Amino acid sequence: MLSHPRDDIENRLPVWVACSDLYLDNEPGEIGLRSIARICASSPYSGPDLDRIMFNEVWPAFSMNLYSVAGEWAGWDEGFVQEQILKTYSGRWRLPWRYHPMKRSLSDEWLAVRALIDEIRAAGPETKDGSI
Repeated sequence: MLSHPRDDIENRLPVWVACSDLYLDNEPGEIGLRSIARICASSPYSGPDLDRIMFNEVWPAFSMNLYSVAGEWAGWDEGFVQEQILKTYSGRWRLPWRYHPMKRSLSDEWLAVRALIDEIRAAGPETKDGSI
């Protein structure tokens, strides 16, 4: 079970920042997805834990950017990401992301990232740079 985000900021912050890129008002492309996967793969979190972080922590903080007419394009700095996630985090139960219609809008990109994470981890530590 994941600890509360505030108790694990050192490990969570790189994952939060990487995953928040999926909520920018532009397409991350292959290079962007690979970068997100590389950062997530180097984290101590399992695949299901990364799903929870993505959709229970990052989603509530940044999903509205996807629906904004003038959404953010360039990305957010670490301090802002941390502040937003801790401000919006709720430890309550949430519908699994695969069954949530709004969260499924990111399913193709997130499933691609998850597949890349699995590839990077399976290839071993020498490929943690994502160059598979």
